[in-house]
Amino acid sequence: MFINAPTISQTGAMACWDDDTLTELESHVEVYGRAREVILAALSSIPEIDPKNIAPADGGFYVYVDLGSNIHIQSGLGSEAFCSALLEEEFVAFTPGTDFEDPESDLGDRRFRISYAGGVETASEAMERLKVFWDRWLIKVAQAQASP
Repeated sequence: MFINAPTISQTGAMACWDDDTLTELESHVEVYGRAREVILAALSSIPEIDPKNIAPADGGFYVYVDLGSNIHIQSGLGSEAFCSALLEEEFVAFTPGTDFEDPESDLGDRRFRISYAGGVETASEAMERLKVFWDRWLIKVAQAQASP
């Protein structure tokens, strides 16, 4: 019987603590931090997104955003429609909240998630495309809200 990890696994795990490995890890963490800042700065430049609707991005590789009043659930214009239209029109993939929120609440169709694991350049390009898309989204929502 064995009650611990095999020797080869233990030896491999110890390599994680080598100076070269730690330096590599820290460089990745730094890139994630820069990408996160790009996303947060871009979101803060969109006046219709309340900063209180952006979850603190202090863990993982994601920024969670609540669309607030920039949706019209009754017309199907929630986060799923938002993410789908953004993908189709600007080729940017965000994840709708329905993938990670309680299905018994409406929070999933109010929220979406942005990954910053793709790096700084990808985050910058995605956020520029979001800014292009955003006004079109607001027009769709306003039209839906104005309809009887």
